[in-house]
Amino acid sequence: MPRPETGLGVERFLTLIEGERTPRLLDVGTGSGAIALALKQERPDAEVVACDISADALAVARANAERLGLEVAFVQSDLLAGVAGDAFNLIASNPPYVAEAELAGLEPEVAVHEPRLATAAGDGFDVYRRLLPEAAARLAPGGVLVLECGAGQSGQLVAELERLGYRDPGVDSDLAGIERVVCATWG
Repeated sequence: MPRPETGLGVERFLTLIEGERTPRLLDVGTGSGAIALALKQERPDAEVVACDISADALAVARANAERLGLEVAFVQSDLLAGVAGDAFNLIASNPPYVAEAELAGLEPEVAVHEPRLATAAGDGFDVYRRLLPEAAARLAPGGVLVLECGAGQSGQLVAELERLGYRDPGVDSDLAGIERVVCATWG
């Protein structure tokens, strides 16, 4: 079950692919597979691919998929480098967006118990700098990139999406009113 913040993203993903016939979806940095599996459960007709750099995370995600009886393709990959195949209608990601310097100040469930690779990355924007152009190269025309982000990051993320040529950026807030999900269309 995704965290509430991630659940908001899943709801957004599903809205964006309404009406698409057999959409091709990619979850980048899948971790336990929560996003990919929620998408596949709600859209059994979709081709869902999930990637992660961590072999351990992928083992957990595969076990979760087997337990739920959901068919998802899992790929070990540093962002999209190892993902093959046709263009995607939707690319979703909940990347590590906490700055390394802020990690110690987070609640223990995140700072201590979440894998550091899945939580923190440099200044908190490092993964976005790599992911946004990679995603643009793999989205079908009219495809959508949907990203979870940290408090205070949505403005910078929207500006970077626009700079790279994405269009119609949108921002959704979580239950606490924090701008948490950013999406934009490619092509």
